[in-house]
Amino acid sequence: MEGSILVGYTQKGWLPHLINTIPIEAQRNRISMYTIALEGWRRGLNLKFYKYNNNNKPDIQYSLSYKDRVHHFDGAGGDKNSVEAITICDDKSLTKMRLNNSGIPVPQGRGFDSDKTEEEIIKFGQSINFPVVLKPIDGYGGKGVIVNIKTNTELKNALAYNRNELGFKNVVVEQFVMGDEVRVYVLEGKVIGAVQRRSANVVGDGINTINKLIEAKNQFRKNIPHLYFRPIKVDSEVKKLIQAAGYSLDSIPKAGERIFLRKTSNITTGGDPIEVTSELTTEQRGIAINAVKAIPGLTHCGVDMIINKENDTSMVLELNTRPGIGSHLFPVEGKAKDIPKKIIDFYFPETKGISTEDANVYFDFRSIQDTLAGGTTREVVVAPLINKKLVAKRYLISGDIEPIRYHQWLQRKVFESNLNGFIRRIDDENIEVVIAGETQADADEFLTILNHKILQSQISSISEEDWKLPIKIGFELMNEYNSMSVRELEIKIQDIKKELKLVEKEQNRIGNRIKMVQKSRIWKLTSPLRYLGGKIREVRSR
Repeated sequence: MEGSILVGYTQKGWLPHLINTIPIEAQRNRISMYTIALEGWRRGLNLKFYKYNNNNKPDIQYSLSYKDRVHHFDGAGGDKNSVEAITICDDKSLTKMRLNNSGIPVPQGRGFDSDKTEEEIIKFGQSINFPVVLKPIDGYGGKGVIVNIKTNTELKNALAYNRNELGFKNVVVEQFVMGDEVRVYVLEGKVIGAVQRRSANVVGDGINTINKLIEAKNQFRKNIPHLYFRPIKVDSEVKKLIQAAGYSLDSIPKAGERIFLRKTSNITTGGDPIEVTSELTTEQRGIAINAVKAIPGLTHCGVDMIINKENDTSMVLELNTRPGIGSHLFPVEGKAKDIPKKIIDFYFPETKGISTEDANVYFDFRSIQDTLAGGTTREVVVAPLINKKLVAKRYLISGDIEPIRYHQWLQRKVFESNLNGFIRRIDDENIEVVIAGETQADADEFLTILNHKILQSQISSISEEDWKLPIKIGFELMNEYNSMSVRELEIKIQDIKKELKLVEKEQNRIGNRIKMVQKSRIWKLTSPLRYLGGKIREVRSR
């Protein structure tokens, strides 16, 4: 089963200097922010995070500076995109109009403000012929996007869902176009990355049920930073699509059979990012580039396209000035594209000669988020990077040492020696300490700390080896929960509660199936046989 799920997946396609460097706090929805900030910081730029209000909600932006020049960023978006360009792209209806006027192929459609009635919207849907797509004008992350709407009733329900449940009063109705959904990243008039978003799916192995395949696929997604918090959730849509394919959650698909679980291809709802830059034709690249040129003041963005290979057509759906770049960095298939490098090259061309490919350090993000969330501080300056390549060693220590008890003492000693790393309990008798310094001598110096009288009597043995993985600046006590922020712990509790609810639903579903079997005619007819079989087993057991 595992082999079928992991087909095409390998870290070899990822950027080595980003593997194991994305803190859990950044994996939920901050990968774009963190990786661009990390690239700039590793080049020696000054990095600052600060709080701002996003639609009356507190959020985080950041800046990078070199000498007296500062650039401000919001996720993967930067200040070299004009305010006018951002305003246009935030309005899907206005974007479509601009693109259409510039001769860019777009699906036929129209935007409707909150004052437009249900009847007007349905009438327009009929005029462009079903099927259609309905989506919010100012939506994000695929929220509220309903595709392949085929009837007046379906359009009416989709509109009610957006306006009444999600609160999106302004919507767009457009043609539903068949094809692959591809996010193309354009920077300075060039295509630097393209990712196809494949709808949530599982591949059969001829052994496991669809339900088990989904569970395994979700475990697989936890190995990928961009997908860690984006599991496939078994909801009514998933069940309906499985049923439409002639299966149930308990069905066992044959080996190699792919079962699609969503109509939309959004990564947030379980989609797979597939790197396809080399597959784009010259015409498709030209359409994406010209779409960006059609918006005044737009220098870099994500271009969402529908590409139909069968009839060789391509259309632009929308432009995103703050696109998530996690799919480009951590695809499940294909080779990653170093979008952060290209962005920093663009904003700070004088640093192009500074390579970060051999860097093995990264900065703490949890403390930054916690500090800004505390309300007393509006900005946090990250300490400048002294050396982007540290020498690290791992010490396996046996004895009666309690990490929690000695953490603060060790932390002080480590900082005094200008070292970084962490301490973690492995089992009842062993702990590991990873230490990194600027030179081999610095890393070796930690042995003198371990020989201190406060520890020496409690250590029975020490072994050491080189540490090859990246190092976070600072020194911390690590375990599954101590390294999490309060916000992440709350999220963890919520996730566990959701998992418990899914287990309860599964138990109820199995219980109902058992009751149905017990009520069946064949079960009642075979009752005497089961009774007789039980008596025979009793006799044999005596």
